[in-house]
Parts: sequence; structure tokens; C-alpha cells
Amino acid sequence: MAVFLLAFGLVISAAAEPLWSLVGPEAKLFSRVNKLRAERHLKKLRASPELAKVARAHAEDMLRNDYLSHRDRQGRNPLERVRAAGIEGFKLLAENIASSDVAEARVAAIVEEWLQSTLHRENLLNPAFNTSGLAVVESPDGHTLAVQLFATF
Repeated sequence: MAVFLLAFGLVISAAAEPLWSLVGPEAKLFSRVNKLRAERHLKKLRASPELAKVARAHAEDMLRNDYLSHRDRQGRNPLERVRAAGIEGFKLLAENIASSDVAEARVAAIVEEWLQSTLHRENLLNPAFNTSGLAVVESPDGHTLAVQLFATF
């Protein structure tokens, strides 16, 4: 299984909008993460279109430019990217990213690999997080990148 992961977490001080409709692999990823949280009696995450927009921009840039990093090509980390998007008011922020070439069930493979990584697992199951924005992008050749931002408002 070819899955590569990175985790990033910061305690800091973004306003999330109401729940909006997720579709496709993003809906699957969001649902899977919330199911894991519910199984552990943790609050489900609320979806944030603003955080999702930041996650999507980073995922698309990494896919387009063939890299995997918490820092974008301008050197900005997740906190800097979120603040540059004008998101404020959060107290805690973390990011999980993953890359997968698994032919079937890519979202499931990514979540399972996140669960095997201490830092990723901590982000997924941190009881302080109440909001998330995510993006899953796929190239024509089947390569998948996922970015999930977690926040506490």
C-alpha cells in the first residue's frame, strides 16, 4: 500500500460557516472521520467551507506541482495559509495530509494509515476539535491527495 502521510498541529488563536453539502470522496472522508469520533464518544466535527477552501487550494497545488508538504511553495505553513484566507477566531489548528496510489478504496486507505500514525491519530481523535475542512483531489492517473484541517472555535 503506497500511502505517505504528514501531520501538523498548532495551538493558536477562523470562523466556521454552517454545514454545507459535501460530495464524493470528501463526503466519504468526512463521514468516516466523524464515524471514528462517534465510536469513541467524541463530538462530530462541523464542516467548514472556509477551511475546505484552504485545504483544496493546498491539495490542488501539491498535486499540480508534485510535492507533499505542510508548507506550500511560498513557504507558508497551515496556520499562515488559514490566516491568509482571513479565517480568525480559532484556538487550535492542525492539519493531516496524505498521498495515495492505492487503486481501490483510497479514502479508506488514507484514514487507516492516519490511524496508524500517532500524530495523525491525535488530530483525528482530538476531543478539542469541533470543526474541519477537507479536500480530496485525484489526478487522471489515479493519484490521490487529501488535506484535512481541524480547528477549535
